[in-house]
Parts: sequence; structure tokens; C-alpha cells
Amino acid sequence: MDLLSQMATFVRGVESGSLSAAAREQRISLAAVSRQISALEQDLGATLLLRSSRRLSVTDAGRRWYERAVGILREVDDARASVREGAEVHGALVMSASVTMASTLLVPRLPTLLRRHPRLLIDLRIEDRLIDLVSDGVDLAIRGGAPPPDSTTLVAQPLFRFRRLVMASPAYLRERGIPRDPSDLVRHDCLVVAPGSSVPLRWVLVRGAEERAVEVRGPLRTTTPLLLRDLARGGAGIAMLPSWLVAADCESGLLRRVLPEWESPPTALWAMYSTRLRGSPRIRAFLDGLDTLEEP
Repeated sequence: MDLLSQMATFVRGVESGSLSAAAREQRISLAAVSRQISALEQDLGATLLLRSSRRLSVTDAGRRWYERAVGILREVDDARASVREGAEVHGALVMSASVTMASTLLVPRLPTLLRRHPRLLIDLRIEDRLIDLVSDGVDLAIRGGAPPPDSTTLVAQPLFRFRRLVMASPAYLRERGIPRDPSDLVRHDCLVVAPGSSVPLRWVLVRGAEERAVEVRGPLRTTTPLLLRDLARGGAGIAMLPSWLVAADCESGLLRRVLPEWESPPTALWAMYSTRLRGSPRIRAFLDGLDTLEEP
């Protein structure tokens, strides 16, 4: 029996939560689906699914097999597509991005991408946490700030480099005064990207070859820069935010740049995916859709 067919049947059963649904999707009988799953379990020497009259449960071994099977089936689809002249990009692309990057950089570009590739299905997972591409079943992750893991199993493609700028609302600056030197920040309410803690955080600022590190405190911390921007707009404090996130606010006057000669050291926005997906038409189509990304 074809192992790929068994894998596809198993994946459809897990995703639909029902072997009957998997049978309907594949237009085969329920008995044929059951035979495929049983043959797969016998070949692997492990129980993948627990079946009852009411529900279908996936075992620990089944979850591990599902994660690998999904990746293998996608690779097979990509391999087929890569040798078809003029073949349309099709299938699912599971993406992970932070709230800020997804809403500001990615979502505005998705309608054009989907019009260009109408058979492409994007599963966009918005999450402000570090992920494991394999165990989380993610094809492509967009992340910024910290360098990507040093791994031979991972492709980390830089999209563009950017800096963070110190920003505040005109109302806050009128009330609290304008910092003239990085050391002045210790007397201000600073809004920081970090998990909750009372321990001060350090902002590193550069001016030419000069570098200064300042410990900052403030009334609120969050893992989402987008929320810090909104809080800064409302006059809650001073925030250090990516240039691409605040470009429109600077033009409109909602935010003003503080310490305009100072900025963070440059950092990069990365697209990360498994080396197994190098050359994937879905990955390539998505990254081609981001070719207009650049620092404001």
C-alpha cells in the first residue's frame, strides 16, 4: 500500500477529526480509510489514533507523526510543482508572525499576493512568542530583533534592516519636558517591550561611533510594540519603536522623535524556514510578495 496515500489519509483524519470525513474528502469508503490507518500503524509499530463511536483521539506518537507527515506531503507537492512548466502556486502555507509585524507589514500585502496566486492558501498564525518550526507545524516565520538560531536545518533570509527610534506624543513632552540627553530618560515614564518585571531594562542608543546604555523604568510593559505605539500616542510615556512602525505617526504629528540624533543599533527583519523547504514555490511566492519591504 502506498505510504504517501496512507500519510495523506492520516493527515486528513486528524485535521477533520473524523475518519468518515476523511473518507468523504478522498471519495473512498470508510472501510478503506480504516485499512490504510491500520496498515500504517502496523508498519510504524505504534498506535496513532484511538477510535471510538463518538470521537477520534490522536496519541502522542500520532501527533509526532502528524507533524512530520504534514511537512513531507508539502515537500512532495512542492517537488511536483517545481518540475511543472508554468504550474500555478497552490496549496497551504502555514505562517507565523508577531501581532505588530502581521498587522503592519504583512496583512496590507496579502490581498495582492492572493490575487496573484489564487490557489495559494495562507494560514497566518499571529503570536508574540518564539516558535519551533517543526513541532509547531509552521512553514515560514517572520521575526525581527534577535538574531535567528544558528542551525544548519534553518534558512534565515534577511528582509531588511531597521532601527528603533525614541518616540513620544506632543502632549507627553509638553507635560513632562523634552529629554536632551539619553541620561534624561531615567526621569521619564518609559514604555518597554518585555515580560512583566520590576527589574530595569537597558535601552542601547548610538550616535555615530558613540554608544550609550540607559536603564529605563515605566508604568507598563508588553510583548507587543504595536500596543506601545498606541500607548505612546495617548501620552502614557516614551517608547523606543521600530522606524517602520512609526513612520506615518511622525508625518502626521501624532508622535515626535525624542533625542533625534540617537537611535538603536541596526537590526534585521528575518524570514525563517526549514532547509527542506528551500526552493518551495509557496515560500518563493510569498517572499517575492515582500520584495517591496524596506526601512522608511
